[in-house]
Amino acid sequence: MLKTETNLYDDMSKGRVEPSKWKVLSFPMGNGENWVWEEPKARISSRNGGLALTVDPFTRKHDKIHMFDDPKQLYASTRTFPVLRDQVTVFEAEMGAETYRSNVEDLRDAFAGLILMDFATGMIFDFITTGKKIGAIYERLLIPGVTDEKTAFTYVIEAPFLGVRTKPEMMHHYMVRIDAQKKRAEWIADGKTFFKTESLPVAPKDILVGWGLFTLKPVDPEKGSTSVHGQGATGIWKNFRYSIP
Repeated sequence: MLKTETNLYDDMSKGRVEPSKWKVLSFPMGNGENWVWEEPKARISSRNGGLALTVDPFTRKHDKIHMFDDPKQLYASTRTFPVLRDQVTVFEAEMGAETYRSNVEDLRDAFAGLILMDFATGMIFDFITTGKKIGAIYERLLIPGVTDEKTAFTYVIEAPFLGVRTKPEMMHHYMVRIDAQKKRAEWIADGKTFFKTESLPVAPKDILVGWGLFTLKPVDPEKGSTSVHGQGATGIWKNFRYSIP
């Protein structure tokens, strides 16, 4: 675990969203409007030495596009972090979660996430947790002009034999290491390799760091969004770091 304070972006210890460092994220819908990933009754508080975000129940949804449907409340860094071409780039944070009236055995039903996003390439590198289960997301978003149905993908990964156990509000240390030159990425939970890939389709260049509450349910062609059924969640985050070892 890196200890150097110069690598610290935000320790989240003030129990509030620092507007100079974080903003609610939005994305162009292609019709001149932006979709804003924000819940009307989200609550922010201090917990476990970090910042807690609670949305209970989830209400935000989109009936056609899962990229808009998935995040309920999503914050992103106000700056991007470069992924160097010739050195490993490391992103870290601590995170815990608790969900309410959800299927805690289903990671996709309600979770807190540590999100690394490069919208220029569509590449996404996430850690997610329900407070009972931990997972990773390896994804390339479907973004017109960037990807298509053949090049976009979403993988949700579990590591049941890793030996990292969690419980509601328990904090864990999460790290993602990206080696752009070798097109490798590694997800590390509490110092243990959770998942890795050595065949990134494209190397990310500039990463937005994010955190928030999500679902990950396919949009039904006839019924629309299936992501909201009265469930809610709390996520807790602290000690966001960026470094080049």
